[in-house]
Amino acid sequence: MIPHHSAHRTQAVLCGVIAFFLMAGAARAQSTPAKTAKTPAKTARTTSRAASKTPASSAAAPVVSVEEGLQLVKKSPKDSGAYLALGGAYRRAGRYQDAVDTYKKLVALDPNNSTGHVSLGAVYMDLKRPDEAEVEFRKAIKLNPADPAAHYNLGNFYLGKGRRDDALSEFRKSTELKPPLADGWVSMALIQGELGKTDDAIQGYKRALAIDSTNVRALTNLGNALYTQSKIPEATDLYRKALRYEPQNQEANYNMGVAFADAQIFKQALSYWKRVVAIDSTTAVAESAKSSIQILQDFLSSQQGKVVQQTPTGVTPEKH
Repeated sequence: MIPHHSAHRTQAVLCGVIAFFLMAGAARAQSTPAKTAKTPAKTARTTSRAASKTPASSAAAPVVSVEEGLQLVKKSPKDSGAYLALGGAYRRAGRYQDAVDTYKKLVALDPNNSTGHVSLGAVYMDLKRPDEAEVEFRKAIKLNPADPAAHYNLGNFYLGKGRRDDALSEFRKSTELKPPLADGWVSMALIQGELGKTDDAIQGYKRALAIDSTNVRALTNLGNALYTQSKIPEATDLYRKALRYEPQNQEANYNMGVAFADAQIFKQALSYWKRVVAIDSTTAVAESAKSSIQILQDFLSSQQGKVVQQTPTGVTPEKH
């Protein structure tokens, strides 16, 4: 049997990998620094990465495939809504330049459509062209100062520039206008969490879920906040709920792996981390998962024939 202190050293090594991911993070402030070694990965703040690839929008567009969107445009070539739907389809498919071209046609057809400018700006953010994105967001606000999506996306632009106070101001506006945006509350809460205002952050995530109970960013980050307060069963329940709505969410999968690793239920930790890599092996979350997998597998190989003491954390093994 491994002595108790030996098991804790192993856990510390694993958590160190987790902490490194949080501190390094992905480009454009996709994650925040770790407050403790056990803090799981936070979901992306912006709408352009793994947590959500759909831009915040002040007008709902039908969710269609690229083929369906092309048919809509062919059927109604002067309908701005058709171009909005097609642009969204291209963006979800990762065809960002096609999305740009489509949204440009939209704003040429309907120059006063603030949603078209917001959507075009969001794709520019995907393409790491923030200056062009800012122009579109400001055009949208000039056309419609009450467009919450325009303010939210301008907040994302400010965040990428390190202008946190300006970002907070825009995110706040996106929650005060009609309809209020759940993601605005999530983004404000993430910043409050960075400032050490955990209780305020938790309230922000809950406000987001009151608007949209299926918001995966809110569910995952509320789970993270509760995890730092050692409310691990509540946190893992939220991760599982997020995965019911978005099974391919890398952050929620990764965080479930963290919870099982901390509980020393290693087989299921490995399963979740391998799932992260299978979803998209090129992301920062996947790189962290790869490192955690290697360290855990090395540890398990060194402990063959020994019994690893399991730490009571409230995480229960899953049945397959």
